[in-house]
Amino acid sequence: MTPHTPVSQMGDHRNLLPNLNCLGVWQVNEAPIYESSHWKSVRQQLVRTPDTDQWNFLVVQSAVSYRTVDAAREFLTESTDRWSKCTNHNVNIQLNGQTLPAWHSGELTKTDTRLALPYTRGAGDQTRSCQHVLSLVANVILDIQACKPQQQSAITAAADVADKIASKLPR
Repeated sequence: MTPHTPVSQMGDHRNLLPNLNCLGVWQVNEAPIYESSHWKSVRQQLVRTPDTDQWNFLVVQSAVSYRTVDAAREFLTESTDRWSKCTNHNVNIQLNGQTLPAWHSGELTKTDTRLALPYTRGAGDQTRSCQHVLSLVANVILDIQACKPQQQSAITAAADVADKIASKLPR
């Protein structure tokens, strides 16, 4: 997989998807979703193969730190409410007159420290099975998205990445 240069700022795609309940599910580290939570720092990296818009495998991994555990937990709680309003939901977006890959979310799985939502994106041979995970580890939110060619079984790649990162963080 080809890694892209890490970034330390959030994106803002609310002009493409003004539904804030789904924006945070559709993209990792969206400023409109995080801005009221007073996060401290963010580090994000995208890796994919092939390194084109027609990728087969994609991972976007990030860590968002907060000053306190309570602040990070509050963000997870707010996200639970938003994500639950975006289950079994279709997203169709156009950018500059071009249709972006269609997106359909599945059922939200939640625990006290994790949200996980599967979704599919694309059509035909460009359909990808994906998972988006928010995971709370101490005062850090891991915001992870992972996709691979469509399959029938559940995808857990984002949760797997979150677990690997979490295992390296102090608690």
